[in-house]
Amino acid sequence: MRRPEILNWLLPLLALSVPAAPLFAQSVEEPIQPEPRALEGSQPQWVIAPEGAAAPAAPEFPEGAVLSEGVFLPPGTVLPGGAILPGSPALSAPPVEPAPTPTPASAPAPLSALDVDAASGVPYISGGIGVSGREEMQEVKSKFNLRLLFAVQGSGAFLADVRVRIDDAAGPTLLTAVSQGPWFYTSLAPGRYILTVNNAGQVQTREVTVPETGAIEQSFYWAD
Repeated sequence: MRRPEILNWLLPLLALSVPAAPLFAQSVEEPIQPEPRALEGSQPQWVIAPEGAAAPAAPEFPEGAVLSEGVFLPPGTVLPGGAILPGSPALSAPPVEPAPTPTPASAPAPLSALDVDAASGVPYISGGIGVSGREEMQEVKSKFNLRLLFAVQGSGAFLADVRVRIDDAAGPTLLTAVSQGPWFYTSLAPGRYILTVNNAGQVQTREVTVPETGAIEQSFYWAD
């Protein structure tokens, strides 16, 4: 075969093969994207959504839901009114102890006042007005060894505001006081004493002896 004939035969073939070369080269140069996959033994923390894809919807909780510990809330989660988050030990407020209920202080029972003579130091107590006053005097009478009673002769009605003076038989005055009720108690050393009682100007005087043990009781009456 002659050379010109060979060229005539090859030229059409070259014309067909030349345009395909750039297409082939372009397809070779475009990188191939590998398919993403998770590593074995690891848990993916996030996933890149393809372009144009919608983000997954945030979870919804009903109103009044109580979330337990360990629940993961992704960004964009909206909690409805009334939802309760689990408490954190580090952030939870310390328990508030209820304030102790104050116990109403009961009013002490009215007690007859125990007095002491300023000069001699002799203790005494008087009272007995009303039922409660008499009960109080009965409770303490065993602590005194001289007990006086003041009343109206005949009716036995009790008297108060009676002036009492006790003198030692040797002369010195040991006690002067005004009885706040019909009963007057005092404690004296064993011995002889002169009692002077004055009810509204009506004076009575009596000599008594206080024993070594036990007590002595004296009653004074005045006419109505």
